[in-house]
Amino acid sequence: MNYTDDSGGLLGSNHIGGFGYGIGVSVGILLLITSITLASYFCARSSLPPSSAAPHEAHRDAPAEPPDVPNFVVDVGLDEATIKSYPKLPYSDAKLQKTNSTSSCCSICLADYKATDMLRQLPDCGHLFHVKCVDPWLRLHPTCPVCRTSPIPTPLSTPLAEVVPLASRRD
Repeated sequence: MNYTDDSGGLLGSNHIGGFGYGIGVSVGILLLITSITLASYFCARSSLPPSSAAPHEAHRDAPAEPPDVPNFVVDVGLDEATIKSYPKLPYSDAKLQKTNSTSSCCSICLADYKATDMLRQLPDCGHLFHVKCVDPWLRLHPTCPVCRTSPIPTPLSTPLAEVVPLASRRD
């Protein structure tokens, strides 16, 4: 049984149809994407700075950095004395005062206030928060967590400090 007819079957055909071209283009695109991905991986990997490369790969003429360079942490929050100077009151007293900023839950932890919870009131904006929530916040950030106004005088203006209330606006 000698099969010499080349008109039958996909592989034995002299004419490659649209399906064959589709497969060829798909494989070509996959190879191109794979090549680009591998090339970018190896290029990014080899361009590491000498300090993070292995010691035997470091350039010999490069100046050596001191091994004990201290890391500095910039403290941008408030100090303890300033935080402790802000008024502290139980929620039961804050409810009796009926200030504009009295809400039923802490905006940081989102827990409802209980009558015995100690709250800290921020100056200027008057927002209230749990002491255990707002004190760590103020150590890291010098602004109110809700309105972002700064409770301490700063040369930099805060975004809401420049907003003119609509009631005082004259057109």
